[in-house]
Order: sequence, then C-alpha cells, then structure tokens
Amino acid sequence: MKKGFTLVELIIVVVILGILGTISIEILQNTFQSYIKTKELNKLSFKTDLTLNIIAAKLKNRIKNSVIAVECNATLPASNSQSCINNSNKNFITVSNLDPSNSYRYPVLEWLYVSEYSKRGMWSDSLKRIQPGWSGFIDLKLTQTGNSDEYNITSPDSNFSIAKQIDLAWFNSWGVTNSGDIFADKYDVLVFSGSDGRGDFDDINNSYGYYSHGATRVFEINNTSDTVLNIKAITESNSTTVYEGYYLVRGAMAIVPVYDSNAHDYNLTLKFNYFPWNSEMYMDGNSSLLATHVTQFKFKEEGGVIRIYLCITSPDVKLSDFNLTVCKEKVVF
Repeated sequence: MKKGFTLVELIIVVVILGILGTISIEILQNTFQSYIKTKELNKLSFKTDLTLNIIAAKLKNRIKNSVIAVECNATLPASNSQSCINNSNKNFITVSNLDPSNSYRYPVLEWLYVSEYSKRGMWSDSLKRIQPGWSGFIDLKLTQTGNSDEYNITSPDSNFSIAKQIDLAWFNSWGVTNSGDIFADKYDVLVFSGSDGRGDFDDINNSYGYYSHGATRVFEINNTSDTVLNIKAITESNSTTVYEGYYLVRGAMAIVPVYDSNAHDYNLTLKFNYFPWNSEMYMDGNSSLLATHVTQFKFKEEGGVIRIYLCITSPDVKLSDFNLTVCKEKVVF
C-alpha cells in the first residue's frame, strides 16, 4: 500500500519553499544593488579623478600671483542659471584671502596662464635641434629703458616668430577672431616673473586687468627681431620693474559652477581664450564642460599651493535611496 503526502505536509512544504524563495529574492536583490552601487562608485571615482586631473593640468601653467576668486550667485533658479556667467558686475579677491566666512560668495576660480606650447617651440633644420619660442630669460645688460613703462628687452635663445606662429595656430583652431598678428591684438602679452617667480604682483585690483581694472603688470609686445622685444605696460603706472625672468601669457582661464535647477546640482564649466587686459571677462571666452552633477567645488591657497575639493553625485534613479556621492581633493603646486 502506497503512502501519500497529507495536506498538512504539503502546506508545510509550500510554506518552507515560500520562505526560501523570499530569502533568495532578497539576497539576489541585495547582491544586485551592491553590484550597481559598486559599479556607480567606480564610475564616480573615475569621473572625479579625471575632472581634478584636468583642473590640475590647467592650473599647472598658471601665473601664481594672478589666481583670484570671483563673486557670483551660482544658485539662482533655472531661468537665471547663466547669471553666474553673464553678470559682468563682479567682485574678486586673491584666493589666499579666502576664509570659511566668505568663501561661499566666491565660487569662480580664475587665473592667467602661460603659453606653454610656444615655449617648447619647434624643430629648426638650421640649428638641428628644437628652437624654443621664448626662453623666459632676459639679458639685463642689454635692456633699454624708455618712457611710460616702456622697455626694449633681449631674450637670448628665443625666437618670437615661432612663438607667434604656434599661438596663432591655437587661436585659429578655436575660432578666435584675430588680425594675424597676435602680439598686435594683445592676445599674447608679457608678464615679468617678479622676485619670487610668481608673477610681478603689485595690487590684484590693478595688476592684470581683471574686470576693467588696471593692467599695470601686463605688457603689450612689439617684437623688433626674433630675440628683441619692445614692450609697454598696458596701463601706465611709472612703477614697473624689469626682472631677468618673464612669462609669455596667452590669456585667462576660469572654472565656473552653473546651477542646474532640474538636477539640483551644478555643471562645472571651463572658460578660456579671453583677455582681461582687453576688457574681456570669462563669459567672452570659449567653453568646455568639465563635469555634471557637481555638489561641491571648493578651493584654497597656502603658500602658492592650491587645494581643490570636488564632490560629484550620481544621477542614477536606481540609487536614489543611497544618495551616492564621491568627494576627492587634489593639491596643485
């Protein structure tokens, strides 16, 4: 005689299978969520590292004394989200003067940058070596002083024709309107290195031409030969000094956070190819998007070293319960 399952036994088996099924589903869900979270963390970490590395690479070629923090309201609603870029009435201070009590008012980081590619130069068939566009050094014995902050300087082992050729190609590639002579356009200018190599800094409000202020430490260039320059301060002050070191400067850059009211975070934008000494501001330059979904962008300077702090969050709706955000810091010397 065959013995079958009783109804109670069947019910017990179904209950046990149901419990096991529920546990298995929960384990699978947790495993899947853990996978998604780990994957998104890796993406956010890579994105944050990449953004910080790009910012650091741009800041590496800065004139250290030219770095400023610019005031703007980056948290306006969507209809005015570009006001941080479009508003031309701005206050600014040196980054070294930022402190926790006022840093939130100055979210834009701005600086002058050196024409690095033109310094490297190009191959010379006659010399059988790389010819630098500009050497960065002046023979002070051959310096001639004129009137109204005007000088004739000699820079050994430079070839300013090469420097002009390289930077002209750069501006043309970005569609910057020019006359073909970027020295005459005052797109490439000269800034002396100062006594400590940080840039000839007198007063940040009058030194570099920011926001229609004076440009007493910026010199327009008229090259009389490949090694000799006639330079004159864009804003006359009768207080400039010739140093043995100089930088050829190709414009300014700025990192601008623009509020996105839909995502309730920021888009970080790089602005470049604009010229403060020509009464231009960062809204006049080219734009490149650095990162989206940025929740924090902070910076500070100590002894010429800049620390950048960046937080980026995940827009993935599957992770809405996690509020997943990665924050990293990078030091730029």
